[in-house]
Amino acid sequence: MKQLHDDILLNSYLEQYKIASLFDTKGLPFRLCQYERGEILNNIHDPSLFLQFVVEGAVHIYFIRDDGQRSPVCLTEEFTLLGDMEFCGETSLPFLSEAHRKVICVELPLYEYRNILLNDNTFLRFLLHSIAHKMTLVSKAEITFSGLEEKLLHHLKYNCPDQQFQGVETTAIHLHCSRRQLQRILKSLTERKILEKQSKGTYKLVSHASPGTDEF
Repeated sequence: MKQLHDDILLNSYLEQYKIASLFDTKGLPFRLCQYERGEILNNIHDPSLFLQFVVEGAVHIYFIRDDGQRSPVCLTEEFTLLGDMEFCGETSLPFLSEAHRKVICVELPLYEYRNILLNDNTFLRFLLHSIAHKMTLVSKAEITFSGLEEKLLHHLKYNCPDQQFQGVETTAIHLHCSRRQLQRILKSLTERKILEKQSKGTYKLVSHASPGTDEF
């Protein structure tokens, strides 16, 4: 992790995502930090002491099971707030937030501002929205499917723009499976003309096929 001392870049992100408008409190000391692929964002410093707005890159959120295996929760690839649950007092969460590729965050140290923000109504409304969004992601991950094939087709139909995805590794994280498992399913669905391979790592649901039809 490194802090980026670039006020122009910081201000461009603040403006792009209207971050200051998420607070009634003025003059907050935002800073810009960069994390490299594989760095654990919430291990580098205490997440209860910072709010992190992910403005570039992707963050893989997961926890470690008793057998030592990773259990994915979600992959965030859009403007996301980290530290929201910790701000609400959940300081012993089992989740790890890992940079899936280079990540840039607008960060807000909370040392002097926690009590102020507890009375900041605009921020608290955004906080509720952020936590509700994460709970929705977790709930979607827990939907029971008969198998990986059904899960993939549901993901394509309901979660992917134009019923198409790009990136096998990223999709495997979303589906909580290994890359090899997903590639096996993709090969089968492509051979059965349920999916069409658009290019390397890009697949599209064929228009006449949809989850719930007799083809599945």
